[in-house]
Amino acid sequence: MIEVKNLTISYGVDSVAVKDINFQTEAGNILSIIGPNGSGKSSLIKGILGLVQPSNGKISFKTKTGKPHTLGYMPQTPRFPTNIKVKELISFFKKLEPVEEERFQNLFSALELNNHMDKKIGSLSGGTKQKISILQCFSSKKDLYVIDEPTASLDPYISHLLKSLLREKRNEGSLVIFSTHILAELQELADRFILLSEGSILIDDSPKNFLQKNNKTDLDQALMNFWNEEYKTKS
Repeated sequence: MIEVKNLTISYGVDSVAVKDINFQTEAGNILSIIGPNGSGKSSLIKGILGLVQPSNGKISFKTKTGKPHTLGYMPQTPRFPTNIKVKELISFFKKLEPVEEERFQNLFSALELNNHMDKKIGSLSGGTKQKISILQCFSSKKDLYVIDEPTASLDPYISHLLKSLLREKRNEGSLVIFSTHILAELQELADRFILLSEGSILIDDSPKNFLQKNNKTDLDQALMNFWNEEYKTKS
């Protein structure tokens, strides 16, 4: 479980990115965080990852075992050393933390990385780097997975594979948090979503419930309707 309580993240007195937000999510769920540029989405994700410290409030994690939570992270744009070979990078990953060998081999095969093992990272396409990021993130079971713009630069086959992995992790009892600009992706995957705007939560709901309340079948249309109503209210 993750609990975000009275969270504020600021970068100086005049730059407040996240403003006193509250939510909690149980394990075994997929939570999507969405919002326009400058909404505070990236800062919230950085806070969850421990990359920025809250100015106020806290983010806490609880696991079923009571042990410290384990974390898998897949950034939107992987950044690996460019002058080493793929096989060297993968060997390094496997030394950093234990992997489940059967899970690793199955994923390695599905990602079709074998033909790239002797290539240097700097020569790879963005999509192939994302494949390595998927392998690193999902080769062992974690309590929490944080995935940033998960299908960016992926071809349809690998995108489908990644979505299947996210569902698999949820079904294994992990908590999955992902950010996206693709609303069809959110509607397809998320059990719940949070819409941020100017550092505050505007919506915290399930896609299904939100669609029903707005009498829509398409999330894009439902959110457009919500924005229009918000705009009218503020005008």
